[in-house]
Amino acid sequence: MKKLIVLLMVMVMATSAFAIIDPDDDMMGLYFDMEADNPEVMGALPYSTNVMYLVITNPSFDALYGFEAGYTMEGPGQVLSTVFANPQALNVGTADNMIVGFGSPTATAPVTLLATISVLYMSSTNEAVAFTLHGTNPSSVDPMYPVVLLANGIESGYGLSAADGPAAGINLVESVVATDEVTFDGIKSLYR
Repeated sequence: MKKLIVLLMVMVMATSAFAIIDPDDDMMGLYFDMEADNPEVMGALPYSTNVMYLVITNPSFDALYGFEAGYTMEGPGQVLSTVFANPQALNVGTADNMIVGFGSPTATAPVTLLATISVLYMSSTNEAVAFTLHGTNPSSVDPMYPVVLLANGIESGYGLSAADGPAAGINLVESVVATDEVTFDGIKSLYR
């Protein structure tokens, strides 16, 4: 009985140890969970709604005053709604080209929610939908990268969780590219 309890404890600890937030500081990404460790939905049902989150991970600042981020969607999907986490957010861009200012700052955390995006998956043949995250047009800093607005009006370019290829996807044949820290090298380093 004691061995079973110890085994269960080890399994619970091992499971929670692999809940990975993007390990790099100051990253922005699209995820299908609030822990920022699931950028994909596999086996999505035809004509189902999937909730995607635009988040920043491991910010090096305490408060966020706004952001700029855009995304492109390829495949049989339709964005139904975009809801910003800050209730005083004002988007002067579009739904997929967000240029957002906050009336009051948002306190940051290891995973800070910026927006919730509801996506209707419109395929009955398991076609893939890919989302690529990028800067905005026009951009305050660089159209290749998202921007965050910090205290005193400071604008800063921000890193992407997936700089090459899709940031998130539904029924993707090729997986979203992971950083080296969350692949086999990262797991091997746990046992050194």
